[in-house]
Amino acid sequence: MKKTLFTGTICCVLILAAIVLAGCTENTSSSKAEPTIPASTVTRVQTLFANSTSNGTTLTVPPSGRVIVRLNENPTTGFSWNATVSKGLSIVSDSFYPPNSTIIGAGGYHEWTLVPESAGTYTFNAVYIRPWEGQSPTSETFSLIIEATPV
Repeated sequence: MKKTLFTGTICCVLILAAIVLAGCTENTSSSKAEPTIPASTVTRVQTLFANSTSNGTTLTVPPSGRVIVRLNENPTTGFSWNATVSKGLSIVSDSFYPPNSTIIGAGGYHEWTLVPESAGTYTFNAVYIRPWEGQSPTSETFSLIIEATPV
């Protein structure tokens, strides 16, 4: 019994020593620091946001800027936004986001990311319609003027 206890104690001490020594090792190989990027080469893209309260307004976008337009949409009713942009304004993203709800028929939102190709004045227009009915005088509309400033 004493021999078994002594052997077990020695095994535990050796395992514990191996664990402690494994944590105390040092990497002696030369490690290279992460390269730093000079602040002058970092380009920040300014993003402006627009929603239904921005209807009919003008947004001024700096060089390399973008505009994200987010409007409520409920395709379960048959309605969806039909968006158009003027020449020189690109839609780089056009997505519908479903509701964060389990309620049947709950609406989500539609989001467009717009990027002007150069300095100038551009328009974003959208109409909320059932595509098979087309636009009527009572259709909900959204318009936004985007002024891209020169570099």
